[in-house]
Amino acid sequence: MKKKISIYICLASFALLFSQCDKKKEEEVTPESSFDKSGMLANIGDNLIIPAYADFKISVDSLKLVTDAFISAPTASSLDDLQASFFRCYSQFQWVSTYEFGPGETEFLRNSFNVFPCDTAEMNGKIAAGNTNFSTVADIDVKGFPALDFLLYGYHLNDAAILSLFTTDPNAGNRKSYLNAIVTELKSKTDIVNAGWSATGGNYISTFKNSTGSDVGSSIGLLVNQLNFDLEILKNARIGIPLGKRSLGVALPEKSEAFYSGLSLELALQHVNNIENIYLGRSRSNNDGLGFDDYLTHINARYGSGSLNEAIKSKLSSAKIKLAAIPGPLSNAVINNASVVDAAYLELQQLVILLKVDMTSALGVSITYVDNDGD
Repeated sequence: MKKKISIYICLASFALLFSQCDKKKEEEVTPESSFDKSGMLANIGDNLIIPAYADFKISVDSLKLVTDAFISAPTASSLDDLQASFFRCYSQFQWVSTYEFGPGETEFLRNSFNVFPCDTAEMNGKIAAGNTNFSTVADIDVKGFPALDFLLYGYHLNDAAILSLFTTDPNAGNRKSYLNAIVTELKSKTDIVNAGWSATGGNYISTFKNSTGSDVGSSIGLLVNQLNFDLEILKNARIGIPLGKRSLGVALPEKSEAFYSGLSLELALQHVNNIENIYLGRSRSNNDGLGFDDYLTHINARYGSGSLNEAIKSKLSSAKIKLAAIPGPLSNAVINNASVVDAAYLELQQLVILLKVDMTSALGVSITYVDNDGD
């Protein structure tokens, strides 16, 4: 009898144990845990990041060839070709600037390619001295696209005046060498980063797709942080600082990105389009895959009485509309149409709050970069 009782007790204990395990498993299946994060990362990695770097590499390779042709024979025609290639390449950079992690972070791509405004006095001094070494941290504002912008357009110079700087000017030879050194570094770093992501190279794409957590250092954590950091560059450096948001309302047009070519607004629109595509998981060929919009919808993230995803999509759309309404170039608009620029700035400011505060809270992602902007 005692043996039977012991058996019954054991069976009951096992049944209770299994029911508790089943209950624990049920509790662990949450909307957040059941979302296909692996699928989202695969979509963003394979259909956004890899193609963006491939396109950027093609544009940089072309820029190098056109630069070589211009240096060999500086003419009005070769200068036009170089300026056009410069703009295509600068535009393509807007589609990779967000990915400052992995190989991009190792090569300091953003700091190496797009610190603006450039230090023109330092550049002129280096050109006069024949100094093409800009490998130190102190040299980040004398190279990259902002430096090319200055070299290829100058301040209120026409093409004939630019050509003379590369042909008859006493420092023409040194200026050619400086131009070549900038483009050579662009190509070298781009080749390294593109190879680092490639499945046949460093294969960081595999690391990116297989890190499916949301903690610090995970792919989602890194991507969300850089998405927000890049958006704040758009809001502050590209729009806010030229508008005077950091200078007591005094406009600083010379702080604009691509100040010399006047291409600031075109680049800003490319930039916000890239941010929108990453959020939506949408490729540049408009193939809509899994993105953060699907993630927020899956977990039913709310904003007030409505959907957080719909609020973010609406703000992205309105930010693009407000940016497109600014009459170019931005350096003129911050003086002559400040209210229109300010309207775009406010839209971007509200977008930052939605992505940096509301989205990160909903996804359980920590912002790890430091800013003193106050959003």
